[in-house]
Amino acid sequence: MSFFKRLFSPTDSNDSDNSICFSEGDIFYTQFEDKCHIYKLLVEDAETYHVLTYVELDKLPNIPDLDNLPVLIHHSPFDRKAFENAVLLANRPVNSIDLIGYHEYLRQTQSPNYYVQIANDYYQSGLRLTDEKLYKDAIDVYSKAIDLFPQFFEAIDNRAFCKMDRGLWNEAIEDFKLSLQVNPNSLLAEFSIGECYFNMSDYQNAKLQFEKAHQIDPNHPAPLHFLNRVNEIIKG
Repeated sequence: MSFFKRLFSPTDSNDSDNSICFSEGDIFYTQFEDKCHIYKLLVEDAETYHVLTYVELDKLPNIPDLDNLPVLIHHSPFDRKAFENAVLLANRPVNSIDLIGYHEYLRQTQSPNYYVQIANDYYQSGLRLTDEKLYKDAIDVYSKAIDLFPQFFEAIDNRAFCKMDRGLWNEAIEDFKLSLQVNPNSLLAEFSIGECYFNMSDYQNAKLQFEKAHQIDPNHPAPLHFLNRVNEIIKG
């Protein structure tokens, strides 16, 4: 019987249950035909493990090398009992890159109401992490929300603000531009791009952005205030 056929085959209820319970983020392995088959548990629900599968190896990797293992399959749903005699290697946080296959699975198999709620849960976690000034962690959680629901411009904006808080001006600009693709004519995004350019001392581009923001809402004081500041700097 092939390895994958064995995994997907129904489990005989009379067989002894050699499977063990794993937690999200656990990296574990089974051995089959002299190969090490390594997995990372992404999400568990009911009787299903949603796992990321790494390329099979001839021998177990060193623990420090786990973060660099090449991925074979980004998502597969398995019965929890499929992993007989599996052995825990380590636990690593489930990051946004890990979840791209699982998110695609959700979009293909669930209603938007179902997965949009999950995206909103990510977003709320991002807000809490932002309040705690854990900007790097917040960026990853907002990235999960965006990957699952790409139209979530509020998450895109907040990820950009976290990048600004870390001084990642160019990355923040790219996020605000992405936000504008979803939510055109956004005063917040246009103005914030200007702020990024201003903090990079790129005053010409900052001026263009503050002018765009001022055109969107001539009554908002912030674009005009920064436009006056940047004009004074340019004039010297």
